[in-house]
Amino acid sequence: MAEMKALLRFPGERKVVLADCPVPIPGDHDILVQTCFSVISPGTEFTQARQATAPLWQKAWQRPDLVALTLKSLATSGAKATASRVTNQLGRPMPLGYSAIGRIERIGAKADGFYLGQRVAIAGMGHASHAQWNRVPVNMACPVPDSVPDHKAAFATLYALALHGLRQGQTTIGDKIAIIGAGLIGQLLVQTAHASGAHTTIIEPNPLRRQLAQENGAHGGVDHCRHAPDNSFDAVYICAAARGMHALIDQAARMCRDRGTIICVGDVNISAHRKTLYDKEISIHQVRSYGPGRYDPAYEELGHDYPLGYVRWTIKRNMQAALDLMADGKLDPSPLITSKIAFADIANHFAKGPSQNQLATLVSYDIASQPTEQATPTPPTPPNDSRVRSIPKPGQPSKQQPPIRKASPVTFGLIGTGNYLGSQLVPYLKNCSNADIVACCSRDGLSAMAVARKFGNARTLTSANEIFENPAINSVMIATRHDSHAALAADALKSGKHVWLEKPVAITRDELALLHDCQSAMAPDAIFMIGHNRRYAAMTAKLKDALPDGPKHFRYRVRVTPLADRHWLNNPEQGGRTIGEITHFIDLIANLNRTEISDIRCQWLDRKAGDSIWTIRFEDGSQGDISYQHSTRREPKEILQIDAPGFDAQLTDWRKLSINGRTVMRTYFSQDKGQRSAIETFVDAIASGGQDRLMPGLEDEIKLMALVINAAGY
Repeated sequence: MAEMKALLRFPGERKVVLADCPVPIPGDHDILVQTCFSVISPGTEFTQARQATAPLWQKAWQRPDLVALTLKSLATSGAKATASRVTNQLGRPMPLGYSAIGRIERIGAKADGFYLGQRVAIAGMGHASHAQWNRVPVNMACPVPDSVPDHKAAFATLYALALHGLRQGQTTIGDKIAIIGAGLIGQLLVQTAHASGAHTTIIEPNPLRRQLAQENGAHGGVDHCRHAPDNSFDAVYICAAARGMHALIDQAARMCRDRGTIICVGDVNISAHRKTLYDKEISIHQVRSYGPGRYDPAYEELGHDYPLGYVRWTIKRNMQAALDLMADGKLDPSPLITSKIAFADIANHFAKGPSQNQLATLVSYDIASQPTEQATPTPPTPPNDSRVRSIPKPGQPSKQQPPIRKASPVTFGLIGTGNYLGSQLVPYLKNCSNADIVACCSRDGLSAMAVARKFGNARTLTSANEIFENPAINSVMIATRHDSHAALAADALKSGKHVWLEKPVAITRDELALLHDCQSAMAPDAIFMIGHNRRYAAMTAKLKDALPDGPKHFRYRVRVTPLADRHWLNNPEQGGRTIGEITHFIDLIANLNRTEISDIRCQWLDRKAGDSIWTIRFEDGSQGDISYQHSTRREPKEILQIDAPGFDAQLTDWRKLSINGRTVMRTYFSQDKGQRSAIETFVDAIASGGQDRLMPGLEDEIKLMALVINAAGY
């Protein structure tokens, strides 16, 4: 495994450091870029660095929305679970940087239009970080013209932001505009506005910055908004931070002509007196990053471009326009570079903070001294092919290794160290005395680093193969996105590992077939478990003991909060939220009833949203009905009611269990959904041997998921 250096901020530890981390592995729609230059934008990045080192109360003051989410979690999940989530989030390192250039080293299977060694400008937080290598989605990378040197091309993202701002203001040739704030973004706006033929007035109290803006295209300048004329500008661009103030909006409104436009490029609180805005019918626009496509998973992660006829200027097209203007000599970031540093000195640079006249800092990377990236070699390029063939996908072990049936300690490799595994499973795994975490793996390595740091000697990886091929690891816990579950589980089983796989076991028939076929390659004593933790909860055991024999009716009411539109579960390739979660509830009913399922049917109420009614019939005549729907009301997420002759029970949100009208279990501070008991049972089964303690096994889970997929109509 190759390692690299990256500038990371650790919110929980309140520091920014140049840390060792694994080189990321590009996915199908990504390229791997070795960084040559990156640019530090003092306003955005030093603010983020200060936030990382700020005390918790100050962060809470700055982000009341996150405080509200935390309070909601306290009310629904309890203090312990909430504290675990917060600790997990604070422990995750976050990258800094969003504008850079480098050369392509590896290319994903579906990353068309690139070739090895090509120079590309790269964009986006987490994609164009201050790091020796970056994993970049195809729509966040743009080829660089031969005539544009590296140190200039590194500014393409920043210029794209300025161009997007101009497009939001609909500034054209001959327009008169005012730009408030001559920091780096304001200076870039001056240059791009000048290139587009606009007449620009800069408003900046710092005389050196004001003079620089005039040297780079501004036609005039004043030191304060009050010295700017009334009713004179087609558009006013606010590039200064103005949180909690409405004075700048009021001043901008005064300066605008009738039906003028105010464009908020900086961190501006949209608050103003209504009268001037109303009298002039002024429009206010917000600039969201570098152009259309930002924060859209389909555009960024899956490489789906927007049709040119409908969306003329996307992130990538804005970057290309900026690079073309640089090639024509109409944009030049050189005057804006106030300092140059080596990558090795970047942490010290952030520790010192920006100087009064600081604009852009150019960071250079000594490529010759960087370690060779060897995570997964790229196949040789055919002589007649300018494009590299697809990279191998993670998880293709070459040979089977017999698992250690009885093993103590149980040695784990964790794959997919996201929020759920990090906050809900790892704390319980850490408390198992006979379990040891050897390695943690995630696609970018950062969430894996956060979990690995909790275990001292655990390795941080970006390739699941390294876990499968490590003889020191006898067990694997998989909690990745749903479309990778089956393939990773199959590879883990073939390599001789015991497997904990988060639900769902698969989301397509082909994936079920893959798992079915791998059973013949499994060692007979390999232990497999799906993370259906509810069957291991204390309330489940109590309820199961009280249930009478004979047919029963189960009514399970599930109400889930709608996900954000851009949540990865809304991606059709992930199967949808309902398919991902419904087996939790079906498995619980099946565990309680203790007879075989004969049929599962699904009635979609709103297929796109995932709202549905599921009917489960059992061989003993019992029936289960699950109402799975989205709701924004404050109500219990789960209510399970069970009726039988002379018997009734209700389990309410894992806080209260009533049997025949009497409360038999209740908890006030936290919910026990069985995660701890499930993990302890899994670890003990590996240490002592015995899949029978963890029924159902793989074959039964495959049969259940096949019924679910058929019922859903997939």
